[in-house]
Amino acid sequence: MAGNWDIRRVYLYLVSFTTLMMMVFGTVMFFQGVVNLVYPNPQNSYETKFSRPVPAEKGGGGLQLTDAEIKQQAKQEQAQARYYQIKQMIDSLMLLIVALPVYLYHWKKIQRSDRPDGVR
Repeated sequence: MAGNWDIRRVYLYLVSFTTLMMMVFGTVMFFQGVVNLVYPNPQNSYETKFSRPVPAEKGGGGLQLTDAEIKQQAKQEQAQARYYQIKQMIDSLMLLIVALPVYLYHWKKIQRSDRPDGVR
């Protein structure tokens, strides 16, 4: 590695480091999304969350849900949770897709500038 640390070299290393970190975080987020999609949190079970109707208020004016309404609401919330899990996975993949070529470009520039013959 050459001993000259000019502004160009600092820039290349900073961009390479930043995009490398983007790829690491994107990969971690993607695999977290896969795990959440395949093995959801049992505490967020929609059937147990909505298994009983909302109790009536003290004047009898509370909201009462039928079993069909509870199941429909549970299905809607499950679909919404699945949508956000898939969206998180797509977002992390997009982070990887954007960061990878930028990283490779800048890292190749660094490698070329480190050659002993000085070819850039």
